[in-house]
Amino acid sequence: MDGALDRVGDAYREILANTSRESRDMVRHAARFNGKRLRPALTLAAARLAGSEVTDDVASSAAIVELIHTATLVHDDILDSADVRRKVATVNVRWGNHAAVLVGDVLFSKAYRAAAYLDDPFASRYLSDIVGQVLEGEIHQDHVSHDPSLGEEEYREIIRGKTASLYEAALVVGAHYGGASEDLKGSLGAFGHHLGMAFQIIDDRLDVTGDEATVGKSLGTDMSEGKMTLPLIIWRDGLAPEGREAAVARIQHAWSCDEGAQELASELHTSGALERTDTAAQAEIDRALACLTAVPEGADRQLLATIAGFVVRRRL
Repeated sequence: MDGALDRVGDAYREILANTSRESRDMVRHAARFNGKRLRPALTLAAARLAGSEVTDDVASSAAIVELIHTATLVHDDILDSADVRRKVATVNVRWGNHAAVLVGDVLFSKAYRAAAYLDDPFASRYLSDIVGQVLEGEIHQDHVSHDPSLGEEEYREIIRGKTASLYEAALVVGAHYGGASEDLKGSLGAFGHHLGMAFQIIDDRLDVTGDEATVGKSLGTDMSEGKMTLPLIIWRDGLAPEGREAAVARIQHAWSCDEGAQELASELHTSGALERTDTAAQAEIDRALACLTAVPEGADRQLLATIAGFVVRRRL
């Protein structure tokens, strides 16, 4: 796998090679955010499960998905007023929000251009739709910010768009450029969907109780941005009806006050809401693993199962 990921890294750098002098340092800094390389690993595994070698198109499509992911991270850090990403300063901290918006746009443009130059136009068309889903998911989340009545169904709709869709895409493009059947492509895409749902649920849990030095990025931003995430929803909905009005007041106080946020984080822990959040994430992983029963056995199927296990273990 390391050799194949190196090819993806080469493709990633080649896509970014022709960058203006004024934006070069910022683009290179943003490129440091692709540390775990989960999505490229998923793309490569999907192609091999389809019976393909890691061709130039497979490596390029994996790099394009990762570049799109990098662009979303740059923009997310602006929206969240984050200071740290992958244990280094965010682009918005180094160069300001104005420049960071433009750098994210540059990364998107590089990804679109690279996709357009592939002989098969699938990535260009499909990933354009996926980016739309990601952005609309973010807009949806912003639209319902500071709404303590947000329900679990709508929360799941938001994270399906802003996070799970790109995980699904990583596998679908790999399967497509690997020559997979529609059935196999569907099974791998479904695995990616559930994996991405679990990833975001755990991410929201870590924002409450994670350690910044371990996680490597700014935490606590969901509270400060007024986001109604699954731990809060589970805590609120687990109360008796007569206690929910007071719960809403506590949530609103936590959104406006650091002390209130710390108190509510402690309540989420003692009430068992975080453990129930873990259970919800594990249920998504179980659904993801069930999708693998339709996937050929072997090292790459095991790799997908290992990645799924890693996603859940991020809470530790």
